[in-house]
Formats: sequence, structure tokens, C-alpha cells
Amino acid sequence: MVAETNEMGGLINMKIKTLLIAPYPGLKELALTLGKEQQSLDITVVQGDLQEAIPIAKQYEKEGYDLIISRGGTAQLLRQHISLPVIEIKVSGYDLLRILTLVKDYNAHLHIIGFLNICQGFVSVSNLLDVKIPYTIIHDQEEVEEAVQQAKANGAQAIIGDTITCKTAEANGLQSILITSGRESIIEAFEQAKQTYQIIKNTAKQTKVYQQLLQKTKEPLVVYDENGMIQFTSSSFQKIFPAPKNDSDKSTIYSYFPFLNNACTQLCKKIEPIEILYTFVTDDEHMQFRQGYLKIDNSENHQYYLRFSAEEKEDQQDYGLSVAAIQPIMTSFSQILGNSQLMKAVIKQGKKAAAHNKPVALYGEKGTGKKTLAGIIHCESEAKDSFLLLIRVLEDHREIADYLKLILVHLDIGTCVFEGVERLRLEHQNHLAHLIHQTKARIIFLFHDNPIDLLQQKKLSVQIFKQFKQNQIRLPSLKEHAEDLNEYVRKFIAQYNVKYGKQIVGVQEEALKWLYCRTWKNNLQELSSVIEQAVQFTNNEYINKEDLNNIWKNTDEHSQLGCSVIDLNKPLAEIEKDIIWKVLQEEEMNQTRAAKRLGINRSTLWRKLK
Repeated sequence: MVAETNEMGGLINMKIKTLLIAPYPGLKELALTLGKEQQSLDITVVQGDLQEAIPIAKQYEKEGYDLIISRGGTAQLLRQHISLPVIEIKVSGYDLLRILTLVKDYNAHLHIIGFLNICQGFVSVSNLLDVKIPYTIIHDQEEVEEAVQQAKANGAQAIIGDTITCKTAEANGLQSILITSGRESIIEAFEQAKQTYQIIKNTAKQTKVYQQLLQKTKEPLVVYDENGMIQFTSSSFQKIFPAPKNDSDKSTIYSYFPFLNNACTQLCKKIEPIEILYTFVTDDEHMQFRQGYLKIDNSENHQYYLRFSAEEKEDQQDYGLSVAAIQPIMTSFSQILGNSQLMKAVIKQGKKAAAHNKPVALYGEKGTGKKTLAGIIHCESEAKDSFLLLIRVLEDHREIADYLKLILVHLDIGTCVFEGVERLRLEHQNHLAHLIHQTKARIIFLFHDNPIDLLQQKKLSVQIFKQFKQNQIRLPSLKEHAEDLNEYVRKFIAQYNVKYGKQIVGVQEEALKWLYCRTWKNNLQELSSVIEQAVQFTNNEYINKEDLNNIWKNTDEHSQLGCSVIDLNKPLAEIEKDIIWKVLQEEEMNQTRAAKRLGINRSTLWRKLK
């Protein structure tokens, strides 16, 4: 777009910078004449045909031109190499009639050679006028020479076509008749150029509005294509994820997140609109992002997105399931702690399961380590270098069977971990069993309850049960292998020393007895949470009984708060502490979520609880 000004320097109007590439001299002269009549177009006319037009167009594209007008094969070729919109000067009915009128009394044998868009109209009109002229359709400039020679061999004396065809015909000793474009065709192209520019301008305005909205969103967002090239990043994304040090890679999504799995990226396209959930750690903070596919009509330009959250959000329930790409916490059976007979049996059964590819069921109370064991089985199997997906069935849904089919059909390698299969109605479970029978992927089922009990209660399909009947592993509760508790405690202390910069060396004997006496409803998960709080609270080298009593007292007292009214007769510090514990309980002791709700950071949260 170029601006015109008056003598006083005031803005009069804006003209559309238009390049017209004419394949032959006559079109150039006619375009120059007609271009002077166009008030809203700033037209530059140059001559060029097919390949020679490409560098011309690229040069003017760099100079900020808005669009290009050309004709026939040149227009088609430019669309493949230039990002600017290309308007084609159509061969009109008047153009065809003029040529046919010219050649109808020709005594020489005629032959038409040209691109599809020119030949089709020409042949249609000639047939209506009962003028029979043979023709050859070409699809590339390289085909012209062969087509002309073949026409000559068939007795053609004169060739009708575009500029390159006519030049080739003359080089082969034949006459040539150029299909020219008349005044009405050029004017029509000018009008189409104005309309196209207005559409592009309106679309650009709308796109700018959307981009500004996306830039203002607090949720970090990035859009990229199927090659990983980044197309858009929100300002919040740029703040959290600075550009990689290697400048050559900064425009690819894999330079930020090298663990992104191409198989999962392709799966996004198959199961759209369901997203794939990832969890990773950055600066000691757990972050989640959801990977999705942007469906843009039937476009071949596939676009994907990642949207981030610093907190653990609830799973989407719109489609009855969630899909997550898992990064295993442990990768080897040697990392499993515990010398009890029960844990040794679990490890033995796990190694057996990793050695084959048959479906396996893992069951046990919450927090017993089912997902951890599933990850180890995957990593110790032949599928260790493939994907590991957790598919959680949240509720039955009318389309859930279709989505499960898309997942299992697409992924014929790797491991799929299913949780919540018993929430499906038996019909859908049978359909899933049929799909599992056909897939090559490893299947692991997770249950809280004994599968035999679920089968008897008719919550589990017989067909599903048959899949893993001979391969079931029960994970014991912490109470059942309490002799391993001390080993777990030491492991958790070491883990949280690193996280919080502490140097705690152990647990006093009275405190250890206290731990042995507790009922661990959520097993290892709950024990880990208590030790984490103790590591944060204590200022001593050893965790003592008083530390644990304070934690348990607060947890126990505040677990009963529910929706009860906070006692406002307490001192302000105690009221504040009650509020913090209430929020912690509501967020299932998730410190990040609780701190965010309260508008404080995690260190302030724990300081106020002391």
C-alpha cells in the first residue's frame, strides 16, 4: 500500500501496490494503458514469462508490493514460489471468440498446446462453434518442446498457445498464433485484485485483534507447524521460556522441549479436539502443558499448539477421557525400595510382565505406586524407546469408543496405560477389548479394587478381564509392608533435602515409632507429603516427634474444617494459619496451587504455618 499526498503534505488516499507481469509485449502495453484509469491501484507493469517471472516477482515482493497479476502458466508458477496473492488474468469468452474468428478460415493444420486453464475454455467454445482443432494439455514448461514436436509429427502446421509455446513452435519451424488477453479480461483482473486486497486487509485486521488478545492472555501459548517451526508465541510464553542459546534452533519447538514425541504430535491430529497432557519440571516448579491440533478447514498446513499452566489443573471431561504423555519417575526395577517379601514378589512379577507383551493389570490402594510400576515395566521392556501414554477414563461418553479406536489404531508401538476402564459401560469395554486384541502396543490396566471384585459386581467386562487374567500384580498397602517404611523415609528425606536446600540426616527414634503407628490412607503418597512438610518445618538435623505431631495435628484438625466457619475469636496469626490449612486441604496439599490461590509464594506459605 502506497500513500498519495497533496501539495500541503496531507494524506489523500492509499493505493494498492500492484505488480503486473505480462508474458508478451502486447499485454504489457494494454495493461499500462488501462492501469492509468485505476484510481486505487498503483500498478507497475513488467514483461516476463514462466521461470523468468519468478526472480522479478521476488524482487518486488521484497519492495513491499501487495499483490501480483499475471496470466496462464506464469500465474500458476508464481503461486508456487511467491507468498503474495497472485491474481490470474483469465482467458475470457471474448478472447476465445477473437482467436477462433481469426483462425476459422485458416488453411493450415492447427493444433492447440497450453496449460489446462487455457485449453479447457478454448476447446469448449470451439466445439460449440463446430470448429474442430486438436489440442495437447501440458502441466509444466518442460513438456512444451515434446508437445510441439509431437504435434508437428502429426501434421500440424500452426500452433495456438501462450508465449513459450509460440516461441517453441517457431523454433521448430512452425507458425504460431498467440492467445491474447483483451481489455475486458484485464479490467476484470484489476477488479479482482481490489476485492482480494480488501479481503486480505479485513482478515489482517481480524488476525491482529486475535493476536493482541492472545498476547494479553496470562496462559503461555505457542503455535508451531508439523516441522516444529514456531509460528506464534504469546508474551507470557516469552517471559517464562527465553530463546535457546543456539540461535539457529530458536525457531523450533524442539529446541525448547526436546522430549516432545513425534508419535504423540501425530496422535493430536487423529484425536482432535482432545489434547495430550505433559508434565515437566522447570526451576523446581511442576508445569503442565496441553498439546493440541488446530483444524483449519482442509488445509495441508498442519498447525499445533501448546498451552501451559504452572498449576495442576483438573482433567478435561468434555469427551470422557484424558490422554497424557508420561515421563517415568523410575526406569528400573533396581530403583524400587523395599526388602519385604511382598515387595520382592511385586518386583519379580513386574520383571516377568516386562519380558512379554501381553496385557497386564496392576491394582492396589491409592498411593501404592501403580503408575510408577507401569513406567518401570515400560522402560524395562523392548518398547522402552517408544511412547508411554496414560489414558484416563473419566466418565462414559457416547463418542469415547471412537476416540479409543483412533488412539489404538494409530499407535502400534509403545505402551498405553489405561486407568478407570471400569467407568465404561460393558458395551464400550467389550469394544475396547476387541481393539486391544488387534493392537501391537503394550497395554497396562490400573485399578484401585481387585479386578475379580469388579468382575463380580459387573463393573468390569468379561472380555476385558480375559485380556489380563493370567497377568495381575497386586501392590500392597504401606501397612502391609511396614518393615520397608524406614527405607522410604530416608529416601524422601534425601529427595526433599535437595529440593529445599536442607541437610537433615534422619528421623529420631520416637519420631520413627510415631510414623510406624500411623494409618497411611494414601500410602506412599501420603508418607511422602508428610516427610516433605517435615523437611520444610524442622530446623534441626533430625526430624523429631514434635515436628510430626504439629504436621499431623494441623492436617487432622484442618481436614475436618470442610466448609465450617473459621473461628474469628482466635488471634489473627491463628486465623491466618487456619485459612492456609483450609486452602491446602481443598487443594489436596498441593503447595503450588494453594500458594497461588492465597496470592503468596510457597516459602511464605510455610513460614506462616510455623
